[in-house]
Amino acid sequence: MKLSEFYKSFPDESTCAHILKCIREAQGVICKKCGNIEHYWKKDKKSFECKECNYRTSLKNGTIIEHSNLPLKYWLSTIAYINIINEKISALQLQKELGHNRYEPIWLMLKKIKNSSKTDNLLHKISDYIQINKTEIRYINKKNL
Repeated sequence: MKLSEFYKSFPDESTCAHILKCIREAQGVICKKCGNIEHYWKKDKKSFECKECNYRTSLKNGTIIEHSNLPLKYWLSTIAYINIINEKISALQLQKELGHNRYEPIWLMLKKIKNSSKTDNLLHKISDYIQINKTEIRYINKKNL
């Protein structure tokens, strides 16, 4: 199975953002400013807002995706592919399959994914949102999606 098939299983950026939001909510978001664990989801800002001090936390904050300008679709599909198929893929091959113009950001993304700890929840939770059978990969609608 090719990465391009995983890439197609994540339909758009808003779906990827929603998956990441669900994963972050399941993990629990902790306010960096006051340490509170209760947050609101600010749909217009696409971030979590602390109920106590109103400090905002982005979806990417505290994940391996933080500080990356690459689309969430690249990240989620690559993480799912590496985590589920467990095949090695080179940065050059990844760049070609994703259709990205520049090698360096793809290389850095792949390096971060490979070097992240095996206990990283993001790596393991993304695979909960797709289902694989012999002919297709399907997006799984969770009850909170």
